Amino acid sequence: MRAIVGPLIIVALLVALWAIFVRGNPGGISDSRYAQFSRLAPPKLLYTCTRKPSSAAVSRRARECRARGRAGCEQEAYDWREASTETTVEFASGAGQSTYDELLTDVKRNCTMARGSMGDGEFRILEAAGN
Repeated sequence: MRAIVGPLIIVALLVALWAIFVRGNPGGISDSRYAQFSRLAPPKLLYTCTRKPSSAAVSRRARECRARGRAGCEQEAYDWREASTETTVEFASGAGQSTYDELLTDVKRNCTMARGSMGDGEFRILEAAGN
């Protein structure tokens, strides 16, 4: 009996961790937002857009560091770039007004355009439903 209790506890712990962290929706979106996405009519997309600071912003950061007389500015600017990377999870729907291809093109274009000091975004589809 003791030989069975240990593995059962481990399995129960793994199931509990899976339930806490996965929850059946992709990409780290909250359950309420995923429920909103699920109720949308096709075509619809659930996607991530990851943006890093632009090369110009990183260069500016390194120049400002060097102007203060500090050493290791290139590494500091690189570390800042990695720390300032933003990933957002969003969803979009054509609501019957556009096709899946049109929706995909619009969303991808909006993500990949540079914004302010942030560079081009990296677009990734998490879940999609077409017409």
